[in-house]
Amino acid sequence: MTAQAEPRVTPAPRRLEGRIAAIEMPAPDTRILKVDVDGGAVPFRAGQYAMLHAEGFEPRAFSIASAPHQPYLEFHIKSTGRGLSAHIFETWKKGDRIGLEAPFGDHYWRASARPLLALAGGVGIAPLKAIIEAHFEHAAQSPAHLYWGVRDTAHLYLDGFFKEFAQKHHGFHYVPLLAHAEDRPALRTGFVGPAATQDFATLAGFNIYMAGPGAMVEATLPLLVKHGADKESVFSDAFGP
Repeated sequence: MTAQAEPRVTPAPRRLEGRIAAIEMPAPDTRILKVDVDGGAVPFRAGQYAMLHAEGFEPRAFSIASAPHQPYLEFHIKSTGRGLSAHIFETWKKGDRIGLEAPFGDHYWRASARPLLALAGGVGIAPLKAIIEAHFEHAAQSPAHLYWGVRDTAHLYLDGFFKEFAQKHHGFHYVPLLAHAEDRPALRTGFVGPAATQDFATLAGFNIYMAGPGAMVEATLPLLVKHGADKESVFSDAFGP
């Protein structure tokens, strides 16, 4: 698969096949899959998702964690202990052939000179990683702020990646948050919405992207709007059970 620029028009989904080029295990319940797709580049917008297929299982949506300019599709799989995610954990390995359909979704990066605010809960970091990478590939002159909330430090599986990204891009600011205090006093505790509203006098003028559990997205949206965010500039991807 060759690198692809951000498309000008949202592409229509299509059935695809590919090969698992790599599997990483950054956390006990999380896998990162990198897939080389047959036939070269797959047009999509950063933040969209794909439906992964396996015989005997209902297809399931997984966000594309790689940006369109990268030469593979990346997926972050959190095991639910059942269904397709459990099947992926138990059986998929490097070199396996897989089927998918992509792209889907209207939670994607909009080219803009406005500053970007990304709010992620858990593996909701996947589409926001793609959005942030696309933002700095095409609009590096405007800053981006990422707040990533997780249960504990074991689930900050991209912590090193974002710290390194911040060193490369001085306009990128990364704030990890833990749900509960641990023996890491340098890390903040709490939730992404309240943290962002504490750090900015107003959220007017931001493009805001949220991804994570449905309850998080539902609770955070009114908080953002109350703090000055333009509802038309808030884009969200809520994950169901």
